[in-house]
Amino acid sequence: MLKNVSLRFWITLSMLITLTPLALSAVGTYGLLNYGVIAPFHDVVKRKDSQILPVQQLRILTLKSMAPVDEFVVGGKPGKQSEYQALRAGITALFLDLDESITDDAPGSKALLNDARAAWAAADGFANELFSMPLRAADARVVAAMEQRFHDELIRASDELEVLHDRIVAVIDADAATAAQFLERSLWMAGIAGGISLICIALGVHIIGRIMSTSVDRLVQGANHFAEGNRSHRIHVELPPELTRVAQEFNHMIGRIHEAEEVLNDMARQDELTGLANRRAFEAVLPDMMGRAKRFEEQFTLLAIDIDHFKQVNDTHGHAAGDEVLRAVARTMKDTMRDSDRVFRVGGEEFAVLLPRTDGATARLAAERIRQAVEMAPVSLKSTEIAVTVSIGMASTLDFLEKSDLLEAADAALYRAKHEGRNRVAINRPGAAGSKKDGFAA
Repeated sequence: MLKNVSLRFWITLSMLITLTPLALSAVGTYGLLNYGVIAPFHDVVKRKDSQILPVQQLRILTLKSMAPVDEFVVGGKPGKQSEYQALRAGITALFLDLDESITDDAPGSKALLNDARAAWAAADGFANELFSMPLRAADARVVAAMEQRFHDELIRASDELEVLHDRIVAVIDADAATAAQFLERSLWMAGIAGGISLICIALGVHIIGRIMSTSVDRLVQGANHFAEGNRSHRIHVELPPELTRVAQEFNHMIGRIHEAEEVLNDMARQDELTGLANRRAFEAVLPDMMGRAKRFEEQFTLLAIDIDHFKQVNDTHGHAAGDEVLRAVARTMKDTMRDSDRVFRVGGEEFAVLLPRTDGATARLAAERIRQAVEMAPVSLKSTEIAVTVSIGMASTLDFLEKSDLLEAADAALYRAKHEGRNRVAINRPGAAGSKKDGFAA
């Protein structure tokens, strides 16, 4: 029952108990808490809806707008322009909303928003030029340069938005520090009133101070955890109900921000076409596995895989068919691999597979399974079946314990597989004749 009693009830009760001195201290304490603690946290909740989440959403949409432009440039798909225009409308609306909600209480925030909008406007201009350009007749170098400038402006806009996000979080941190100062002042006021009112004021401090100090301290600590980047921390406040609602809103805000950050992280490490992990994820995972191989002798094998004659597929059947071939090969590899194996798309038609805790014989069998599975699964496209094969190069940490050596060895083995006729597996070991370093061994 006490959990449902409001803050005003406790203040009224303390006023009755402590008479005039406690009444004065209660009013003053309530004013300090309401102005200096509860209001800042309500401001945090408001910033969540009007600033932090829109900034996160804006970063996601700006990065996402890169895909339809790239796919249009690569494949010339007309539908990609309408997809881009839909994203553009959302981005423009978010910029307008942020322009109204963001003020310069976070110093320089308006300038950062304007810089981000300017970068987006520049990127949008390049995108519109690319969409209006007759790609087949255009100079490939001009198209590539314009596409790169489009990417650069989008990344610059995303970086400016990230700095803006950090500025807003800094303001939240400052609000938390202010709340802590007001809390300290309110406790001092309660203490002075306690000295005057003796036992009655002590009872009032016990009722108000105990409830409010515990709850507000948790709110302040939660804000500090949030400002330090701890997204797993949650605030638990039972009394009073007003602060309980603030804590619930704060916890909800942290969850939303964490979800948005996970979406950004996934987008940065996932290949959109195939759903596989991309080169960035590969570059992050490989050093860790190399370190474990050195420290704990956990041998693993790297497979470098390339689709044979992929350019002919694009030239003969079109880029849509090429995309379907990439998706089909990715599915086949995932279905063929163990749960512990990692599959990456590291380039256009290039893939990499990491086989943990495998010796040469086991890895060779796995590579052959991939090769045979791809060969026996032609890609159906309307009334046409496209035969697909892959060439695979292998290198193991049993033979190469440095990252650069392992990558070069796998690449050299792949080169040999291509050179000897494709649709085969080649292994690279130190000392075998013909590799780029010491030689190939098939």
